Amino acid sequence: MPKVLLADDDPELLQSVSAWLQHHKFNVDLASDGAEAREYIAQIEYDVLIIDWTMPAMSGIELCQWYRSRGGTTPILMLTGKDEISDKEKGLDSGADDYLTKPFDLRELTARLNALMRRGKVLATRVAEVGPLTIDPDAHRVLVDGKEMKLTATEFAVLEFMGRHPDQVFSADALIARVWKTSSEISTDTVRVYVKRLREKLDAAGYPGLLTNVHGVGYKLVPNQPKKASE
Repeated sequence: MPKVLLADDDPELLQSVSAWLQHHKFNVDLASDGAEAREYIAQIEYDVLIIDWTMPAMSGIELCQWYRSRGGTTPILMLTGKDEISDKEKGLDSGADDYLTKPFDLRELTARLNALMRRGKVLATRVAEVGPLTIDPDAHRVLVDGKEMKLTATEFAVLEFMGRHPDQVFSADALIARVWKTSSEISTDTVRVYVKRLREKLDAAGYPGLLTNVHGVGYKLVPNQPKKASE
């Protein structure tokens, strides 16, 4: 039975969503503010986290940033009434893996959760060696020149997929179809956010050309890239 933390300051939402998830065989813990959610997360390992953007004591954005800064990799679904692209980018940049705008259909919620948990589990049984990358699905870990690179569940899913298909170009729509296993409202803008985040992390590791844009077509992983000289 998947274990879920649901954090939101709306008591009616907590009650309705909790009842729905329990009916669908989820084990649910409830938190009514960010500080309480942080206490749960610090003590319990969850399969997925559902976090509201706006909460007392600690916002969902702050909670995501705190959790990711500690190396947490559990998939996070952000709930919010904000629906601008800039808001979505801010939520994803904070460490969330997916984004659901209120009000939402409970069936859509469970579809998103199931997709996030699938991406958070083992995606293959063999370690992939791709240029400087070592992609280990069993450990859900990526090494760059032997040093671990911290990734969210969705970042890992995107990089793992592209690592299985080096030197192949994939459009944003193709990545949505292959990486996101649900008919949720994932947009090409969302894909661009994840690619941007991955490129920033690869750049920081010394490989700015490893994940590249093919103008007007899409993205590809180019494994034979030299490491940039240290400044």
